Amino acid sequence: MRLIEWEVAEDGYEEQIIIPKEKRELAAEEGISTENKQKVTVRIMNLKTGESYISRLAITGNHQIYLPTEIQKMLKDSGTVRIQILGG
Repeated sequence: MRLIEWEVAEDGYEEQIIIPKEKRELAAEEGISTENKQKVTVRIMNLKTGESYISRLAITGNHQIYLPTEIQKMLKDSGTVRIQILGG
């Protein structure tokens, strides 16, 4: 399985993180659906503090990962966040 990861700037309370098109295509090649109402196992890491969170999170209708409140709080003012899709 190939690593599916990317980094985004994160300074506020974001409810969703967009999955870039090339990452959605790579996930599909690996048999992981990123379509609406699917769930994927994701690791989200705050690169400033090293704190990370692994969970199965929902995909919204516009190819975004929905972030629960506890993750939003962890990411506030983090600067850069690394997201890894680990599986379907």
